[in-house]
Amino acid sequence: MSVIISWITSIATALAAALPILGVLAPSPFEAKEPDKIRLNASIVSDTHLDTQFKPIGWFLGIGLQDMAHAKTPVDTVIITGDLTNYGDEGSIDHFFDIMEKNWEGNAVIAMGNHDIGHVEDKTAEEARQYFVKKYNEYTGLEIEQPYYSTMVNGYRFIVLTDQSDDSWDHPDLYQDQFDFLVAELEKSKAEDMPVFVVCHWPLAHTHGEEVAWDDGDIDEPYSTMIQEIIEQYENVFFLSGHIHIGLNGNFTRETFGVSSYDERNGVHYLNLPSYGLFSRYGTLLGGRGYQMEVYDDYVMFRARNYATHNWFNLYETRVELV
Repeated sequence: MSVIISWITSIATALAAALPILGVLAPSPFEAKEPDKIRLNASIVSDTHLDTQFKPIGWFLGIGLQDMAHAKTPVDTVIITGDLTNYGDEGSIDHFFDIMEKNWEGNAVIAMGNHDIGHVEDKTAEEARQYFVKKYNEYTGLEIEQPYYSTMVNGYRFIVLTDQSDDSWDHPDLYQDQFDFLVAELEKSKAEDMPVFVVCHWPLAHTHGEEVAWDDGDIDEPYSTMIQEIIEQYENVFFLSGHIHIGLNGNFTRETFGVSSYDERNGVHYLNLPSYGLFSRYGTLLGGRGYQMEVYDDYVMFRARNYATHNWFNLYETRVELV
């Protein structure tokens, strides 16, 4: 996406975010469906695309984080599934974490995307990964050693996957050490007998209608099939991704185009997030949108929300029964 197009879409989403400030939509603290029974309350967004050349995108993200921070049912963690920045440069990564620090004091699960690794302007891919690790550790107080890592929130395991290549652009490479890590973490989750959440910027092949929305927009082979074969061996696995900018999509786009935000394949549950910072295609178009994930003893609820304008999209609500 060119810088000009990126700026235009960012201006549009920033104008949308200005609505509550202008008094068109007054913010109101949001509440879980069953606040007395909820075990984990998570806000999930993707593709924030911060850029030091256009600071309003950071302000736009800040508005959404404030919505999460003031929820009536406290949010336990914010999940961002990659493309934190446009070009992965040091200034933009700094800007991203500055916005996080100013607007969100809680737990955060953050993955790197292709724009944070393969599109980097001022570093090698490995230098970009290590700079992210440094900033993430400073922000969270954790001590991860790689940009693929695992963390616990309220007893639930989050497994973050990412690209390990030195020369990728849009498609990631995942090496054996990361696959060994994934299996080990899933085995821990199996022993814990809890749902497990895999966070990765790229969707897997043949999920969400990625062939239609963005042909060749998945993780690519052989890695996609390798991940699928691993996670399908476990129960109650949720795979959270972004990258293909498909907006919020439900039954209509599923039946008409084959594009959907939520998919289920061989017992694994897949959720693809719209672009928060830029326009999306198919379904809803404007930014600021994501999903509130409410985890209960027997089910998980995905509730679509615009965090910038503080409103729900009940049409795209999905309930997933746990086994």
